[in-house]
Amino acid sequence: MRPRQIAGYLCVAASFALILLLGYGVIDPIGASPAQATSMRDVLIGLMPSVLLALGTFAIGLWLLKGKK
Repeated sequence: MRPRQIAGYLCVAASFALILLLGYGVIDPIGASPAQATSMRDVLIGLMPSVLLALGTFAIGLWLLKGKK
C-alpha cells in the first residue's frame, strides 16, 4: 500500500471520528456555543465550522485515495 493511500484512509477515518465526537458532545464546536443559541439557525451556524472541517478532511482523503492512475 502506498503512503498516499494510507494518508487517504487516515483522512477519511479522521473525518468520521470528528463527526462522531461532535455528535456525542465529546468535543465542543469551533464556532459559537450551541448552548447559548436561541434558535435552530444559531445552532447550525455554530456547528458549521466544525462540520466543514470534517467535510474538507473527508474530501482530501477521497482525493488522496483516487490518486493518479
